[in-house]
Amino acid sequence: MATTTTAATRPAQDALLGADLCLRFEDGRVDLACDAGGLRPVSGLDNLVQALSMRLLVDRGDVSGLGHPRYGSKIRDLIGERMDRPNLELIRRYVRRALLEDERVLEVVEVAVTVRAPDSVDVRAVVKAVDEREAQLQVTLDAL
Repeated sequence: MATTTTAATRPAQDALLGADLCLRFEDGRVDLACDAGGLRPVSGLDNLVQALSMRLLVDRGDVSGLGHPRYGSKIRDLIGERMDRPNLELIRRYVRRALLEDERVLEVVEVAVTVRAPDSVDVRAVVKAVDEREAQLQVTLDAL
């Protein structure tokens, strides 16, 4: 089912997916994105993609001290292990589970995991948001 976005529905859809400060992903690091006007905001599908990317990059349990013991993913548990078919399938399952934990995700349409090196994988996923729009994200995870 295709969703038509009009000028009137776009702000409502973006509000449903939230807003945050924009992050800049560069050289394996994450920082706040700034421009001449200061910190840059992000909203709508872009915010969802950013939030889901962070969820995959953060190891499950790493922010327990902040009151979020289930936030993150278990993907890095397998980084450095043999990237055979069972482990790649397990990574796909970890990705799917982590993405579905975000209440703004209605469905995980596709998950692809590609081995970059013995200690690194590329993850690409397509999700359907609660507003029926699709979003694509891609992250690279390596051993710490």
